[in-house]
Amino acid sequence: MTTPEGDTFTADTDVRLASLWADAQLGASWDDGLPPFDQHDAMNDMIDEIHAIQDGEIPGYTVTEFHP
Repeated sequence: MTTPEGDTFTADTDVRLASLWADAQLGASWDDGLPPFDQHDAMNDMIDEIHAIQDGEIPGYTVTEFHP
């Protein structure tokens, strides 16, 4: 994934990509102290945003999939 600011994140799953992106946006310890359900909700929201980027709904971002 590439952001409008030029940041690039590489991951082998949507969950890992969402985790990297959340760390970059919210700080590396964003989930410290959050109950598990809140962590799940935050990650699910990030994954939904990644899918919206893939669908072209969020301008300026790109997600490229690699299939060897």
